[in-house]
Amino acid sequence: MTLLDLATSQVGQITALHGDPGFRSRLMEMGFHKGIKVRMIQKMPFNGPVKIRVRNGMISLRQSDATNISVRLDV
Repeated sequence: MTLLDLATSQVGQITALHGDPGFRSRLMEMGFHKGIKVRMIQKMPFNGPVKIRVRNGMISLRQSDATNISVRLDV
């Protein structure tokens, strides 16, 4: 399951970051690490960005970038 598969207000735990090393490094600088919980806040229509809460911050990502973050549902 990817970050983009989360429904609005669902919480997931990051299991893996995919993509080239530069992209993974950029995600890590923004606070995306394995084991961190993330919450889907909003998905914009027409393939617009998604808004995600990571730790105490809000981050917007392109949908194509969100598909490179694997998560599992947090129950």
